[in-house]
Amino acid sequence: MRNSIRAAVAAILAAAAAVPLHAEQAVDTDAAAADGLDAIVVLGTARKDITALTSTAPVDVISSAELQQTGAVTINEALSKLHPSFNFPQGQNAVKGQGVRAASLRGVGPGYTLILVNGKRRNLSSQLSGTDPWPATQVVDINTIPLSAVERVEVLRDGAAAQYGSDAIAGVINIVLKSNASGGDIDARGGSYSDGGGETYQFLGNKGFKLGDSGFLNVNIDRLNNTNVDRSAGDWRQLFPNGDPRNQTYPKDYGQWGQASRSNWVGLANAELPLDDAVTAYGWVNYSKKSSNNYVNPERVVASNTSSVTATNPTQLSPTDELGIYPNGYQPTMTYTSKDYAAVGGLRYGTPEFGDVDVGVSYGRNETGRYTYSSINPSWGPASPTSFYLGSWIDHTTSVTADYHRDLAIPFIKSSVVSAGALFRQESWGTGDLGDYVGYSPGPLAGLPLWSLYSAPGTVYAGTSAAYAGKTAAQVAGSYAGIYDQYASQFSGVNFASAAGSIGATGSSTAGISPIDTGTISRHVSGGYLGVDASITQKFDVGVTGRFEDYSDFGSTANYRVTARYEFVPAFAVRGTVSSGFHAPSLAEIGQQVTSYTGTFSNNGISNLTPGYTRQFRPSDPVAATFGAKPLEPEKSTTYSLGFVIRPDDSSSVTVDAYHLKIDNVITVTDPIQGPSVTKAFNAAGLVGYTQATYYLNAWDSRTDGIDIVAQKFFELPVGKLDVSLATSYDTTSVKDPHNTVNVGGTTITVLNNSRFRDAQTGTPKSKVILSGHYTWAEWSFEATGTRYSTYRYNVGNVPNTVQANGNVDQVFSPETYLDIALGYEIQQNLNLSVTVNNILDKYPEQYVNGNRSSGINPYSFIAPNGAAGRFILVGANYRFR
Repeated sequence: MRNSIRAAVAAILAAAAAVPLHAEQAVDTDAAAADGLDAIVVLGTARKDITALTSTAPVDVISSAELQQTGAVTINEALSKLHPSFNFPQGQNAVKGQGVRAASLRGVGPGYTLILVNGKRRNLSSQLSGTDPWPATQVVDINTIPLSAVERVEVLRDGAAAQYGSDAIAGVINIVLKSNASGGDIDARGGSYSDGGGETYQFLGNKGFKLGDSGFLNVNIDRLNNTNVDRSAGDWRQLFPNGDPRNQTYPKDYGQWGQASRSNWVGLANAELPLDDAVTAYGWVNYSKKSSNNYVNPERVVASNTSSVTATNPTQLSPTDELGIYPNGYQPTMTYTSKDYAAVGGLRYGTPEFGDVDVGVSYGRNETGRYTYSSINPSWGPASPTSFYLGSWIDHTTSVTADYHRDLAIPFIKSSVVSAGALFRQESWGTGDLGDYVGYSPGPLAGLPLWSLYSAPGTVYAGTSAAYAGKTAAQVAGSYAGIYDQYASQFSGVNFASAAGSIGATGSSTAGISPIDTGTISRHVSGGYLGVDASITQKFDVGVTGRFEDYSDFGSTANYRVTARYEFVPAFAVRGTVSSGFHAPSLAEIGQQVTSYTGTFSNNGISNLTPGYTRQFRPSDPVAATFGAKPLEPEKSTTYSLGFVIRPDDSSSVTVDAYHLKIDNVITVTDPIQGPSVTKAFNAAGLVGYTQATYYLNAWDSRTDGIDIVAQKFFELPVGKLDVSLATSYDTTSVKDPHNTVNVGGTTITVLNNSRFRDAQTGTPKSKVILSGHYTWAEWSFEATGTRYSTYRYNVGNVPNTVQANGNVDQVFSPETYLDIALGYEIQQNLNLSVTVNNILDKYPEQYVNGNRSSGINPYSFIAPNGAAGRFILVGANYRFR
C-alpha cells in the first residue's frame, strides 16, 4: 500500500505544481460554485456557509446534470460511474440480492453507509440482500428515488454516526430533491446491449407547481423497463442418460446466465409552503413498485449428485425432475417484487434571535415478495404446479426528529453554530404472506427411492443399499410404486432396479415462507445529540459532536466526532476527523428464520451438501445454540482521517484524504454447518430429517486503510468550455480475530470457510480510477469517461489456491478498463437529443477458469465491478418547458 499511496500523492503534487499556488489570492467561491467546483453543502456541518472545499471532511457534490450525463438509468449506476469510492458490482447475476441496489463506500459493505433524502433517514428494504463478496443485510434501495427528482447528491466520505446515528460508519449519502416551482422536463430513452439483450425503455418526468406566493410542489415519475441479458455459454455436461439420442441433438445453451430484467414504476412529490415569515411546512411522498426477474440454476434429466469428472452420472436420472412435465429438464426463473412507501412531513421555524428548529415525522414501509416460474416440487410428482408464490417480508420504520441550530456569539471566536437534536424511531420487521403450501410442503413422493418409482410394483431392489435389500417397489413406495414406469423404456442405459437416488421434500427454488418460519420483531430507539461547529479564526475551523442513543434491544451507546480544518493560505488547507460509530444488527438478521431443502446444484454440478432439510436459525434461538449460535452484538467502529485541499485558482482543485476505518464484530452468515454430529444434534432437538444449519454471527474485526484523491480543472477555451476531473480511490482491508469454529456434540466444526475472510480482503478491486472530460460548445456537448478497476479475487476453500472437491479454485481477475462516451445536441432552446455509449470498446471482464464455472454455463463471475454484458447504447430526448 505504501508504494501505491506514495505514487498517487506524487502524481497529484506534480499536477498541482503545474499550476502556481498564489498564497495571497482570494478564491472566488461564487465563481467556483457556478462552475460546479465548490457548491454549498449541508452534509456533515451545521453551518450554512460551508462548501465542498471548505468543509472539515471530504464531501462530494454530484449535480443532476452530471447524473444525467452518465447515461445511467438509476442512481446506483450513475454513482458507480461518477464516484471513485463507490464500488458495488453492477451486473448482479442470478437471484442473490436481485433488484435491491444499495450504496457502498470506502471498500466495505453497503450496510455501513447511511442514506438520507433531504436530510431525513430513508427506510430499509425488507429483504436480506447481499452482493458478493459482501454478506446479506438490510440496506436502503436507493433506486426507489426517481432520477428525475434529484437536484444533487452529497456524499460524505467519513464516519458520522455521532451526527446521524446508526449506519453512518463508512459515510453518508444525502439525496437532495428538486424544488422548482415552475417548469420541468421530460426525458424519453431507449437502448440495448450491442451483443444482444437488455432492451431498455425509460420515461422520466419532472414538473414544478407554485404553492401560494412562495411555496412549491414538485412532481416526478420514473418508468423503467429492461429485458434480461443472457451471456451464458454452452453446458459441457451430459444432459441425458447413456444411449439417449438427445445427447447429440439437444442444444447445449439451454441454461441461462446474465443480468436480471426490471420493471419499475417510481414516483415522488416534494413540497414546501411558507405559513408566515418564520414558519414553513414541508414534506415529500415517495412510492415505488419494482419487479425483477432472473434465471435460477437449471435442472436436467440426468443425475448430478456425483463426483465424476463429467459432473453427471449418465446411468442415473435426476430426482429433481418430473418427466411428464419437463421431459428435457427445465430452466427456472425467479421474480422479486417490491412495494415501497415513504413519506416525510414537518415544520421549520426560524428567526435570527431564536435560531432554527426543524421538527419532522417520517414513515416508511417496504414489502418484498418472491415468485418462481418454470419450476417444480418433485415430491408432488405429476400433481405439482410449475409456478409458486414464495411469500413476502415487511419492514416498517417511523421516526420523529427535532433538530435545532443557532449562531453563537463567543468571545475570541470568529463565529460558531450550536446544533442539538432529539429522536425517536420505531422499527419492525417480519414475515408477510406465506408461500404456496405445495412449494414448501413435502408431497407424497418425498423420500421415496427412484428405483421404486420407475420399477414395476413387484420389482426387488438390486442395489447395494441395506435399507432396500430384498424389498419390492410396492413395499417401499406403496401405491406410488412404478408411477414413472411409463418412462423407463425411454432410458435403456439406466438400471432402475439399482437406482439409489431419492426424491427431495421440496424443489430447489420452491420452498417459500412456511408457518414455522413466521414472526415479527421490533425495536425502538431514542436519543439526542449536541454539537458545535466553530471558526476559531479566519483560518481554523473545528467541529465537535456527541450523540447518545438507547436501543430497546441493545442498550445505550455514546459516540463522538471531532473534525478540524486549518487553512495555511487560501490555496492550501489541511483537514481531518476522529470519530466513533455504532451499527445495530438489522432486524432481519436477528429475526429471520428460513427452512428449505438442500439443492444438489453447485459448480460443475457436483454437490458437497448432504441432502435433507436445512434451516437458517435466528441467532438467539435456543436450538441454534446447539450449533454454536449466540445473540448478535452490535458492530462498532472508529475512524481516523487526514487530508489536504489544494486550490490553485478559481477553476481548479485537488483533494487528498487518507483514512483508517476499524469495524469490530462484523456480522455475516455462516456457511452450511453439516456432518454426523450436526445431524445427531438435529435429531436430539426433534428436527428429524434436517442436515444443515446456518445463522448470523459476529465473525471478525476488520481494518480498512485507504486514500481518496479528487482533482478538477475547468478551462475556458477560445471555442467552448472543458471540464476535466481525475478521481481515484485505493483501499486495503485486513481481517483480525476470526470467530469461525464451534463445538457441536464434541466435534469442532468450521462454520466460516477461510475464503470468507479472504473475500473481505480481496473480493473487490483495491483501486478505482475515473478520468473524465466534459466539453461544451454552442449547441453541442461531449463527454468521455474512462474507468479502471484494479485486480480482484474470487476466493474458495480454506487453503488458498487449492482445488476444491467441486472443482472451484481461487482466481485473480485482471484489471479492467472501460470507456464511456456521451454526445448531446440542442436542436432547439428547449429540446436536446443525446446518444450515450457505455463500454464503447465492448470490453468484458476476464472469464472464469473452467473449474469455477457452473458446468460451463456461467463464463463470468458474480463480482465483476462493471458487470459482464458488453457495450450498451442509449439514445434519448429531453424536452424542457417553462
